[in-house]
Amino acid sequence: MRQRNRVICGISVFFITYSVVLILWIQVKPYYGNTLTHVGSRLAAWSAGFRVETVHHGKEVATITFAYTVLTKHGMGDILLDVKIAVSQYSFNVPLTFALVAGLFPFFRWRVRSLIEACFILLFIHLLCIYFFCSLQLFYHLAQAGIKTPSKPLQFFLQFMWAFADNMVIRFEPFLVAVYLWFRNNKRTQMLSLGKRKE
Repeated sequence: MRQRNRVICGISVFFITYSVVLILWIQVKPYYGNTLTHVGSRLAAWSAGFRVETVHHGKEVATITFAYTVLTKHGMGDILLDVKIAVSQYSFNVPLTFALVAGLFPFFRWRVRSLIEACFILLFIHLLCIYFFCSLQLFYHLAQAGIKTPSKPLQFFLQFMWAFADNMVIRFEPFLVAVYLWFRNNKRTQMLSLGKRKE
């Protein structure tokens, strides 16, 4: 296939895939967000010494109620804290990511295994975003209430990881996935070339 035809084919596949995935993603997003919110919030609660009371997930926004047990003058009591997070906050680039990967098919032949790995990378990135967002909110409110102030290194780590994930990883998610697939494809090509030379 000539280079010009590949470019035209790639652009066409990109826009068609983006339209289809966007429609499907609107339907799937609430269920995807609900599952990840449950997992990420419980991991954050466990590491911060909280427990998850309830998770209410709408089509877009999840409201997680965390509980923290404290000792008061009247005995043991719970402090309740609501944290809200929108699914689009961490997954708005999903349709673009799949469209970009599909649009590169005329130029690269992705292996099924590499595509599955890329999907798991997306899943892991989104889970980390929920975890760091919830953890940061929990420690921040504990410190504001004067109950528990995390160490400076922990504060810096949580703030840095959340800012890095939100401002860098999520924003450039489609390109990071494309680069990962390219490296995997390039590595496989080099291995095949070495194997042929040995023969």
